[in-house]
Amino acid sequence: MVPPEVKVISVLITIFLVLWTGAALFATFKPKTFWNITQGWKATREPSPPYFLFSRIGTAIFAVIGLVLLVQPYFH
Repeated sequence: MVPPEVKVISVLITIFLVLWTGAALFATFKPKTFWNITQGWKATREPSPPYFLFSRIGTAIFAVIGLVLLVQPYFH
């Protein structure tokens, strides 16, 4: 039997991974909107298109990591 503390930690980690993956997917598909929410309020001008391209690539990597960590227990 699994102790209740382990179940609570497992649920918290799962919630964190769902939020992480959701934010990364949102930033991958809508990098300009994500930039406006997180950085736009303090910027004087919008970044160049390559910034959004590299941002999209980086957040896609984080989304894949999150998805792998979420489905990994099912392949154990």
